[in-house]
Amino acid sequence: MSEYILNNIQKAQNGILFSDVFLVILYPNRIPPHLAVSVNGKLFSLDVKGPSLNKDLNVLLRSIQKNQWECLLVQLKMPELFTLEDLRREISKITAAYPAVQAGGVTCLAPIKDFCNSIYQTETSNVNFIFDLLPKLEQQGILNDCYHLNMDRYFILGNRFELKTYSMFEINETIHSLNGILV
Repeated sequence: MSEYILNNIQKAQNGILFSDVFLVILYPNRIPPHLAVSVNGKLFSLDVKGPSLNKDLNVLLRSIQKNQWECLLVQLKMPELFTLEDLRREISKITAAYPAVQAGGVTCLAPIKDFCNSIYQTETSNVNFIFDLLPKLEQQGILNDCYHLNMDRYFILGNRFELKTYSMFEINETIHSLNGILV
């Protein structure tokens, strides 16, 4: 496992968050973080309860602000030949195909990997963690700016953040605990 450092992280401004494509990393300082995709202000994610489609990003942002949750939003470049509506349809279709996050199986990264593979042709067969995916997207020139909410105290050397590495065992432990199963 190798670390991944996000650089030049800017304070999030609501306006930009509603007009583009973002990887949402909620609780990036925890192991594991929760992941989602935002397209044009609509949120798509997968958790232990199942897929969450076309949710209003404003609802999450209000919860983040109220509860002081940490969040990173990594902007992705708009792919050629696609509209934001095309991207929303694709991430919705991909996310809806998964029943729920399952220990020993599907994680919240699964629909994001499929989306990046489908839209950006990112090779994701060996991607198991967000810190595996981000370098691939960076190598392809797909990553744009990175924004944060409530992350100042976690930065290293100014406005940089190091994503912690973790194992599949740690992901499975978290999924078990979210399902109320003792490990």
